[in-house]
Amino acid sequence: MSPSLLMRLWRVRPWNPSPLMRASDRAEVVIRALAVVAVVVAVPLSGALGTVSYTGAAARIAAEDTGKVRVVANIAEDSRVVLEPDRYGVRTDRYQAAVQWNYEGHHGKATIDVTGPQTVGAEVPLWIDREGQPTTAPARPGAAAAEGIGTGLAVLVETWCAAAAAVWFSGALLDARRNARWDREWRLMNRPIGKDTL
Repeated sequence: MSPSLLMRLWRVRPWNPSPLMRASDRAEVVIRALAVVAVVVAVPLSGALGTVSYTGAAARIAAEDTGKVRVVANIAEDSRVVLEPDRYGVRTDRYQAAVQWNYEGHHGKATIDVTGPQTVGAEVPLWIDREGQPTTAPARPGAAAAEGIGTGLAVLVETWCAAAAAVWFSGALLDARRNARWDREWRLMNRPIGKDTL
């Protein structure tokens, strides 16, 4: 940092005793300084929150995926189309079929979603839980890390955007007040035309 920049920063400090520095100038310097502090503090804070989110997600995913087993099920009946609107009201076609499987001597049967039309006897992959019921596939590797990174980035970006918005809005408001004050002072100094006296 050059000495001239350091000198300029020192001159705009909020506690500067100079009478030329207005209250709005001091307020603007304080707001900008607080925004810089918030931006800097947000980096380690977002890292810490991302780590906490990752740890929690990893524990939750491990608990949810414990005991899940992949089996090969056989289609017991031809698949059928299920017409059902999604949450936006758009109709989507899903296929469902009755399947059966055998895992370690235990037989199971259920109706599950399948990809496209299926005929009797076709094999489909299926995940079952500890009770032998169909369940979702385990989370993909890196799901917990993605959740932690997403949380950290969200905190970081939101903090930076809030700091930038605070600086911009306060600057716009203080500029408007300064301009209005200058306008009033200019009108007081500038006598109306034709009213000059010798």
